Amino acid sequence: MDPAPSFLLMLHIAAGALSLAAAAVAIAAPKGRRLHRLAGRVYVLAMAGVFATAMSLSLASNDLFLMTVAIFSFYMVLSGYRALYLKQPAASVGLRYRVGALDKGAAQFTLIACSAMATYGGVYWFTEPLAPVLVVLGVIGSLMAFFDLKRFRTPPADPRAWFFTHMIRMLGGTIASVTAFLVTNADMLAPLARWLAPTIIGTAAITIWVAYYKRKFAGGAAPETVAEVRLRELPDEDG
Repeated sequence: MDPAPSFLLMLHIAAGALSLAAAAVAIAAPKGRRLHRLAGRVYVLAMAGVFATAMSLSLASNDLFLMTVAIFSFYMVLSGYRALYLKQPAASVGLRYRVGALDKGAAQFTLIACSAMATYGGVYWFTEPLAPVLVVLGVIGSLMAFFDLKRFRTPPADPRAWFFTHMIRMLGGTIASVTAFLVTNADMLAPLARWLAPTIIGTAAITIWVAYYKRKFAGGAAPETVAEVRLRELPDEDG
């Protein structure tokens, strides 16, 4: 085996293991507290490592599945993390609290890449074993990025939209990562279980969690009262 891909694979596995561990801690920790924030940052950085190594490995081996999952899952994590900073972009003075090149560029890249993956899966539906995966993830990723670009131009009316975007995207990225891990390593499970179990269980959990917080908000609670939201705006260096 070429030592370069072998080294990348080890880095990929290490970053993946760290991301899953950090995600578990962030989910279990009280929301907004120091441990939750620290675990969340580690999770995002680890997922950046997973993304970088996965893209390199996929290009070296022409692995479209790995590339699609890498783009899909990392965009969910990145956009979910950025949602914390984009609560009120129009009223923010700090550049990192406003929609910028990172947000637009990531969404545009994801839209193009996922559209291409979905198209490829559709064209080779009968010859590519993973065509349904490419189509499903490609379509979902494309729509997610498209609506994000639309949201950047017209922010949602709900002032709590950022809260749900953060929660759903971060958990969705974790589901995608767990799915990739099971598909690659859990040979003892049936293929259908490896593909569907994380999505079914994770989607049910997200639905219940979102409903819980919606009831809280409907009762008059603000995000700051159900989670320790601690984002401080910093002025621009020139202002």
